[in-house]
Amino acid sequence: MMLMVSHGAHAFAHARAWTPACDKSFERQLARFHPKRRGPVRALAERHVRLAELSESFPALLVALAWPRARFDPKPVIAGVIAGSPLVSLAAQANVPLWLRRMRPELLPGPLPRLPDSPYLRHRIVNHFPTHQKRAGEWFRAVSFAGEWVHEDFALWCAQEFAKRKHRRPWGILHLVGLWAWHSARGTTPGGAAVATPFNASMELNAAVTAAIDWRERVELELLLGGKRINDVWLSPATVDGFEFVPLRDAAAIDEEAAAMRHCVRTYAESVATNCSRLWSVRRDGARVATLQLQRYGNERLPGIGQVRLVRNADASHQVWTAAHRWLRGQEIRELDADDCIWRPAVPDRRRWQAFWKPFWLEKRRIPKWLPLVPTRDTLGDL
Repeated sequence: MMLMVSHGAHAFAHARAWTPACDKSFERQLARFHPKRRGPVRALAERHVRLAELSESFPALLVALAWPRARFDPKPVIAGVIAGSPLVSLAAQANVPLWLRRMRPELLPGPLPRLPDSPYLRHRIVNHFPTHQKRAGEWFRAVSFAGEWVHEDFALWCAQEFAKRKHRRPWGILHLVGLWAWHSARGTTPGGAAVATPFNASMELNAAVTAAIDWRERVELELLLGGKRINDVWLSPATVDGFEFVPLRDAAAIDEEAAAMRHCVRTYAESVATNCSRLWSVRRDGARVATLQLQRYGNERLPGIGQVRLVRNADASHQVWTAAHRWLRGQEIRELDADDCIWRPAVPDRRRWQAFWKPFWLEKRRIPKWLPLVPTRDTLGDL
């Protein structure tokens, strides 16, 4: 693919005092660029007619040269444009994917982020360009992130979903969704084993976010309680009024309870890890009926019933509550250590954290700021 000089530009190709302002077609094309991009684009185009021609033949490449990204030297590519080098090689030098040739100038950010490119992506992503300038910035960030940290199928999905007007999800949720999508195809990794609903390209954004949040709950449960057994469950198992009270002593038991009862009991991993809660399963004839949370309030030494929930977080019946209170009253009174229940953020064990994310870091050959080497309480919560 060779650079083609337009018929209108031939008249000025050898003129001593040629400037883009002399060419009305260039001025019309320049007006299509975002106002913030016009000054640098004009300044670069004034250097040579072949640079000006990029405003029509490859606007994205012109922006990439006029607004170079960090650590990119545009001088060799500019020299190649002036020398008439093929567009394919120039785009490769500038790391500008060829599919951007069809992007309208109005939508181009400056500088261009790094974007994925492949024959597979090239023929598909052009059908999912943003239609409005206000959504273009978020669209480019999403596609760039997906190409850098996930894979091209996810990049194409991001292009489709972020081109739509209807979604109002915050930008930050993409880190979580991307991490979940990456692990969806890697079931042998610790994170892959926690995926219940894997990513697929036909998902709507809301469905993907729901699946990713569910995955995060499983991941937090594993990071905070995985490999641990809770020996002190505060009270003794018993059967009262036909209801059996069974302690949930580890992450696997809590995960099974959450899956069977279809509620958010996994999110209590931090409360259990900091000794502020204990979780129990209430069953009848072997079937799960409800999930009970024992809770300590402040520095109180005696636990009480925090809540009792049925399937899908439905309110427990009077019969279940009565059995729960009889079970509590029938226990031998044992005071707990007040210092054990000073609420504090639960931070995952560093070795467990690093082993969990190591496959991702190794494939990407670097560690992103949003998934650091040393864990903090809010790392996953901020995704």
